[in-house]
Amino acid sequence: MRHIEIVNEIKSDRSHGALWLALRSIDAFIALIERLWFSENFISSLRDLCERLVTCRPSMSSIRNATLMCFKIAEEAYVKGREAKEVIERLLRLKEYMSESKGKAAEKAAEELSWAKNFLTHSLSSTVLEFFRRLDPGKTVVVTESRPLLEGLITAKELASMGHKVKLITDASAYQSSKLFNVEVFVFGADTILSDGHVINKSGTAQISIAVKSLGVLNVVLCESFKVNDQLTPDRVHLEVKEPSEITSEEMKDVEVFNLYFDLTPPSLIDEVIMESGVFKPP
Repeated sequence: MRHIEIVNEIKSDRSHGALWLALRSIDAFIALIERLWFSENFISSLRDLCERLVTCRPSMSSIRNATLMCFKIAEEAYVKGREAKEVIERLLRLKEYMSESKGKAAEKAAEELSWAKNFLTHSLSSTVLEFFRRLDPGKTVVVTESRPLLEGLITAKELASMGHKVKLITDASAYQSSKLFNVEVFVFGADTILSDGHVINKSGTAQISIAVKSLGVLNVVLCESFKVNDQLTPDRVHLEVKEPSEITSEEMKDVEVFNLYFDLTPPSLIDEVIMESGVFKPP
């Protein structure tokens, strides 16, 4: 069924950010409603879809939050006997709201950070790319390759097309490259922001934050408010581990290939969190 195909797509995706995947989770609910609305097993299928989505990418609270909102909208509408068309229209408005949040967050970041000439970014974030679209061209942007799947190359190409001066580097050279290119701001996205200010993002974010902080670089998180999870604490975080084959196809005796996909950056390393609702200092 189409809604299950979308869940599997979200679960296996390695090239899109948390916002894009959250929007796809809404598409899964729309697909379910189009197929099974008012059927006798709709509610059980709705609950099954909710469970699948909430658990498929535990490091991304945007998927969880979008899923819970969709579940509430669909369940209440079903109980009240609403038409499928009306429910789908509400879900499409939710998608529009979430998409617009990205632009608003990017605009606030542009207002806050337009003074800087030299930036560093890590991995691939549609919100961060939207931020750079709002800056005057000609900024120097140091971009990590973002192993193991090198999504930093996509980021680099997008930034170059905007007219920025892009320096593509290895993840391991982030400290020295930031020093060499006089980086002033390390701007990165977030998959989840915890209640105490910890940030879950692509693996490598924490160590880069530690490294460049010693150079006086500002560490700035840019994301939408629906990525905040007030119920999650660091001791309950599950950081996703992906397939070893993404690192190497070679089988080595007595060697475990550990492909940790996300890490946890403590609030003490973060100078600002910029969202569509404002600019915040970590707790």
